[in-house]
Amino acid sequence: MTIAIHKSIEKKPAKQRYQFRRFLDLHWSDINCDLHMHTSRTDGKAGVSEILQLSVQQGLSCVAFTEHVRKDTKWFPEFIQEVRSEAEAYPQLQVLIGCEAKALDATGGFDVSEEILAKCDLVLGSVHRFPNYQGGYLNVSHLTPEEFAQIEFELALGLLKFAPIDVLAHPGGMYSKRHGEFPTKLMRELMEVSLERQLAIEINTSYLRNLPNFLDLCTEVNPYVSIGSDVHRLKQLANCRDQLHRLGVGV
Repeated sequence: MTIAIHKSIEKKPAKQRYQFRRFLDLHWSDINCDLHMHTSRTDGKAGVSEILQLSVQQGLSCVAFTEHVRKDTKWFPEFIQEVRSEAEAYPQLQVLIGCEAKALDATGGFDVSEEILAKCDLVLGSVHRFPNYQGGYLNVSHLTPEEFAQIEFELALGLLKFAPIDVLAHPGGMYSKRHGEFPTKLMRELMEVSLERQLAIEINTSYLRNLPNFLDLCTEVNPYVSIGSDVHRLKQLANCRDQLHRLGVGV
């Protein structure tokens, strides 16, 4: 598999990061995973043990627990211990510890501590809210779709260029929830920058409104990709893998 290398790996050479493939190189073994999952520790509905058990039943080969964290999160070491302990019962399944943290600004400000970053197998960066740069957040109801897309794009670009991430999670996700498919021109640029930085862009079936179009763009740009269902409920587990398989990806 092709190794995604970036500045966060260079800072921590002893820490082996997850190895991503470029889209056109994907095989079944590369999509038979779910690398974006949340448990009841944050906003998920299932526990670690339930998710692991179903992952094995679904035939997944690799999963990543990527809980939401902030700079002041204190429970992460305890969570790691829980996952590692539960995973011992499933030696056939590769179990990774990751996190998902949000952009704080358009210059790579990232809401996660160095201590958490050092313990993660992979780090997801996402855009969840729009800062107003006065200590609060913008009221997005006042934004036009064009303004909304541009702000989300700039925050995502800041993550790709400056933050210590491995994956840009649900690119254009906020826009897609409110306005539909994220503008193709902006998505293409995010993919191009992710490829230049050798970071993965997430195929996230919980947010994408037009998966075939997104995959066409992946075919054109051929970025490194991460497979994630953004699991919050058990029924979502392996959805990304299954949708990709139905569309002929990795076959």
